[in-house]
Amino acid sequence: MKLLNDIVDLLMNDRSSLNEALLKTKVLLHKIGQRELVDWVNDEINGYEDTDAVPHYRRLQARVFGNVANSAWRYRDYQLPLMHLRPNIRDFLQMAPMGQSLGVLESLVGDGKKSLTVPTPPELLGALSEAFGGGYMVQNAWSQIEQSQIRQVLIEVRSRLLDFVLTLQAEIGEDMSDDDAKKATAGMDVKGMFHGAVMGDNVTILVGNYNHQQVHNTNLKQDKAALAAELKKNGVSQEDIDALNEAINEDPEPSMPDQYGPAVQSWMKRMLNKAIDTTWNIKVGAAGSLLATAIQKYYGF
Repeated sequence: MKLLNDIVDLLMNDRSSLNEALLKTKVLLHKIGQRELVDWVNDEINGYEDTDAVPHYRRLQARVFGNVANSAWRYRDYQLPLMHLRPNIRDFLQMAPMGQSLGVLESLVGDGKKSLTVPTPPELLGALSEAFGGGYMVQNAWSQIEQSQIRQVLIEVRSRLLDFVLTLQAEIGEDMSDDDAKKATAGMDVKGMFHGAVMGDNVTILVGNYNHQQVHNTNLKQDKAALAAELKKNGVSQEDIDALNEAINEDPEPSMPDQYGPAVQSWMKRMLNKAIDTTWNIKVGAAGSLLATAIQKYYGF
């Protein structure tokens, strides 16, 4: 089916328009009689109107910073303690559901800023100041998420959608007409296939090897054996896997995505260098996605 092939080509090229791939997916779902699955595509394209409907991969963890001062001293960009606050207030400050349209998220990634900030309502400054003594007060505060976290949302959408499209393509073939494809999918659990790939909790890892790419669905959370197996399937040597295990053991567990300890960060840099000099037989862009996604899912993000 040509439309399926077009979508796969768009998704496998991380420089192509993700929005265009979603629009073609919308057409595909209509052509094969799966209109009820279009809601997710529309929400990704147009944005999520209901905050509660924002999927988990769009719910980012924010850090809270502020300017703190007393009559003699002032500290700028100070990360504020939150554990004294009520859980609902902590969640309000730390959780960032990114319900914006996909186009807005892409523009946020491309605007050159390293982070995105949301001002804290003034009525919460008094509660934040309670953590300090010595006459210190929080003058203003903001929740901050990093651009890399937003980029990971785009990677998730691309990878999840590709997983679904490749699974569907494997079932109905590449050369089927639109009418034949609609008949072929009539007896399939396309809805279950879609929800398993797009809305499931398992990690979708996009891996490249020159002009060929594969997608694997694996649950890696706190499972070093599963993490090692996934990396090994994608050409990572046992020596490098052992080095990663040592780095994980050496570092403290991160509290946020992309905030890894120095040992894990150093390991990732070495692996990317291996992709650049072709010691590791994988495209550089795919290598970055593989490493970031696999390690994030190992830590449970």
